[in-house]
Amino acid sequence: MVGALAVWGQAAPKTRPMAVKAPAPDPWEMVFSDEFDGGALEFPKWSPHDPWGKERNLEVQAYVPESIELREGMARLVARVAKATYDGKKRDYTSGMLTTFGSFAQMYGRFEVRCRFPAGKGLEPKVWLLPVPNGENPAIDIVDFVGREPGRVLFGNLWGDTTTERAYQGSWPLPDLTREFHTYAIEWDEGKIVWQIDGKERFRSTSGVPRQPMYLAMSLAVGGELAKWPDSTTVFPAVFEIDYVRIYKRR
Repeated sequence: MVGALAVWGQAAPKTRPMAVKAPAPDPWEMVFSDEFDGGALEFPKWSPHDPWGKERNLEVQAYVPESIELREGMARLVARVAKATYDGKKRDYTSGMLTTFGSFAQMYGRFEVRCRFPAGKGLEPKVWLLPVPNGENPAIDIVDFVGREPGRVLFGNLWGDTTTERAYQGSWPLPDLTREFHTYAIEWDEGKIVWQIDGKERFRSTSGVPRQPMYLAMSLAVGGELAKWPDSTTVFPAVFEIDYVRIYKRR
């Protein structure tokens, strides 16, 4: 079934970046993909809802399906100054989250996303993997970005539970990530996780490697302990642009 999400609020159009639709790189076989070339979000491939439905990390947004747009061959997660109720609280911001929760999960493989981040204090766009059955750990941050630090991306591998959580994390400097699209990927097997940016290895973890299926999540949070909170310099609407998602398994 294919359905359309509402598109509301008009932002200045942007030319879609050129993305090469190359064959799956050896030794990989593509098992899930979306180029977002259609005019509607594919259901049930994607869920436009937060699978937890509750506040985390002191974030201040409400995740609502109306904050997801498909335009010009991209999925756009849009954060706005708008009233909404979420987890029993009134919120001053709305934003979007897309996941494959309930439709697709995989243990090991290559997970690849091409995207561009928004700048601004209090913004935290993120691409991550989360466990099946649903929980907060283990988690793999394919890429995490803090809008007030436009020249750095973060990586993370988290495991344990709320009382024993452990993490192995890193970062990589790049020119202003709000100006260009980049391809962020992990290659994950039973012994390691390797992070790549535009095809080049930038980080790896061999501790606490998850050994269970995980689903993909992409979100644009507002506020929180890491991103802090928006101020008068933060421009809204803020848009997290996703050009494509491609997931592979070993042949």
